[in-house]
Amino acid sequence: MNHSFEYIKTFPSSLDEVVGQVARIILLLDEELEHYNRFVLDLVLRETLNNAVIHGNQNDTEKSIQLNLHTSDDQFVIEVEDQGQGFDWRAVIQGEANPQADHGRGFPIFHAYCNKIILSEKGNHISLKLDIDKSE
Repeated sequence: MNHSFEYIKTFPSSLDEVVGQVARIILLLDEELEHYNRFVLDLVLRETLNNAVIHGNQNDTEKSIQLNLHTSDDQFVIEVEDQGQGFDWRAVIQGEANPQADHGRGFPIFHAYCNKIILSEKGNHISLKLDIDKSE
């Protein structure tokens, strides 16, 4: 099954914007795709974008987030870049989530649901690939 979808947006770095962007994307996808794993896409998108706002841009609304979501070979490709200083992702990429903590869930979520995780050297750009429909 071949899917075609693209959403490219630069938006202010705020958690309210993240909520709005994810809602728009889900509405568009509901119109475009008959079947897709809405829960997983919503979870991965929110986690990625929230991390960019909170950790990348340090909740600075003067900074922005660049999002590119598209489909390729029956996968969603999510690319997110923030304007932050980056981080040493090698030190945390294999970490396990503490269910009681309010942070540290990103990489465990990405490992659970994504087929590929690529980070820039600096750590302020991430590219994730995940299946459009796990039931295929």
